[in-house]
Amino acid sequence: MDLLFASIIKDFKGAVNHHKHAFRYFTLATVDEEQTPRLRTVVLREVDELLSMTVYTDRRSEKMNHIEDNKSVSMLFFDKSRLLQITVKATAKRITNDRELHDIWEKIPPKSRKDYTTESSPGQEIKNPDEVDYMDREHFFTAIRLIPEEIEYLRLKRPNHIRVRFKKKNENWKGTYLVP
Repeated sequence: MDLLFASIIKDFKGAVNHHKHAFRYFTLATVDEEQTPRLRTVVLREVDELLSMTVYTDRRSEKMNHIEDNKSVSMLFFDKSRLLQITVKATAKRITNDRELHDIWEKIPPKSRKDYTTESSPGQEIKNPDEVDYMDREHFFTAIRLIPEEIEYLRLKRPNHIRVRFKKKNENWKGTYLVP
């Protein structure tokens, strides 16, 4: 089981460093004000030593409102070549430290910064894609830290599929095999 957990860590860290890694883009689920699950694809930007993950977003996005109301989120990672699925239950927290946000912003390539400088909020209706206006000096960039509490590993393979749930207690992870 320790080897499986080590492989999860390796995959998450690999996704940050390798743009073609299967886990680089993953599905993040929040719950909206009507208690409806909402899904979107996000990019894994950072993983720290405690397995906290960071994603970037526009602070005006709907997901930020969802997280303000309910910090519980789920994440889905899938590697179709290995038939490997990792699900994560986590707590989402917006990074509010101005210095930390500034340091992250400075590392973002200028062409990518444009994504956080639209005059209108994400999700607002427009007549065509050429109507999006951008600001020169202001941005709405923010980052979200996703702090995992439970990780589930499912590998489909023969002769036996492997399913393990890891739960965090006091910064330590304990695994339990599950029926696939």
